[in-house]
Amino acid sequence: MPIYEFACNKCANEFELLVFGKKDIKCPECETGDVRRKMSLFGVSGAEKQVSSGGNCGGCSKSSCSTC
Repeated sequence: MPIYEFACNKCANEFELLVFGKKDIKCPECETGDVRRKMSLFGVSGAEKQVSSGGNCGGCSKSSCSTC
């Protein structure tokens, strides 16, 4: 059961919602159905963090690590 992030096109409210199947999504603030699903950083597959040209991420001496 995925949690999606949404933004209301009417009142600009941003909210998260646990979605079960094909459900009509409504804004919890103004109750309009005019909402769009936002791109979540967690939901983007294949995304990698890039380390600045300084060579390390500040927390260690490696050029990349799981904490960067």
